[in-house]
Amino acid sequence: METYNIYDVPKIIIGKSVVAENIRSFIKRVTLSNNPVLLLGETGVGKEIVARIIHHGSKRSEGPFIPINSSCIPENLIESELYGYKKFAFTDARQDKIGLIEEANRGTFFFDEISEIPLHIQAKLLRVIERKEIWRLGDNRKRKIDVRFIFATNKDLKKMVEAGRFREDLYYRICVLELYIPPLRERKEDIPMLAEHILEEESKQNNGNKRISKEALAKLMGYHYPGNIRELENIIKRAHVFSKGDEISAEDINIERNSNSEKDIGVKSSFNFDALDIYKKLKHGADYWQTVHEPFKRNELNKGQIWEIICLVLKETPNRKYKEALINLNIDKKEYKRFLNALKRYNRRKRKGL
Repeated sequence: METYNIYDVPKIIIGKSVVAENIRSFIKRVTLSNNPVLLLGETGVGKEIVARIIHHGSKRSEGPFIPINSSCIPENLIESELYGYKKFAFTDARQDKIGLIEEANRGTFFFDEISEIPLHIQAKLLRVIERKEIWRLGDNRKRKIDVRFIFATNKDLKKMVEAGRFREDLYYRICVLELYIPPLRERKEDIPMLAEHILEEESKQNNGNKRISKEALAKLMGYHYPGNIRELENIIKRAHVFSKGDEISAEDINIERNSNSEKDIGVKSSFNFDALDIYKKLKHGADYWQTVHEPFKRNELNKGQIWEIICLVLKETPNRKYKEALINLNIDKKEYKRFLNALKRYNRRKRKGL
């Protein structure tokens, strides 16, 4: 089982800044509680890492940690994925299926992008959180669950409540213990320690022993990181692979291709920003295979970025089905099987009915 020591944890809580200390303090306190946790912050700041640390530092550490990203699940499958179903509950229900929330029994359920679930699902989720009971689809028997919920979003839920797009009662139910994780550009003093830690991990995994030059570190300190810690990690990993010798030089730090001014990106993450930029290109006729898949094969786009693009497309697709999303991805319907094979390379399990 994957384990974490809450006093010596990778990436997100490494550093000497006030931000890092606040995150460490928050984690130490909430691991002792069983109340819901709400993690806020841009894409790439490490919300899932914090959720895993909380789980592994709690009394539930021997139980399962079940993560789910609601933005990547077609709307017509959300309920069956969350709650499970009884045999014959619907046409394709050929056997009983346990839901993801029930799978997290005696453990932790991490609900990423909670802002993306439809209002009618929000109402049912509220009852599950309050009563700790599950009803599988097509079942008239309630099942007691023992689950801790951790939620995350990069959206402003208060504004969504005001706009009527998020239930107020659910918002106040999930924000019992709330943590905002600031972007990396607001904690730049932690970059040297983070970079050294990432490089040390990469060296161990690849039998290397490289160090970062002062010039390379200065270049890292001068960048604004719209993709946050996730982007810093990718930059270090690329430099580790392509650098010559035992030292990473400033020339090995390849950040120019991502360097947009902070004025241009505002508070968006690079993954949100890049995904939106690429999505717009696809909608205006850019070829998917040349624009997305080929850069992925050249390691210029990673799996997280690919799925950020696909999730954006699914949000604007009826029923969030991949086959119907082809038109927005600018993929010919004849290439559907090729696209499904590409999804396997992106390491996401294709769900039935998609």
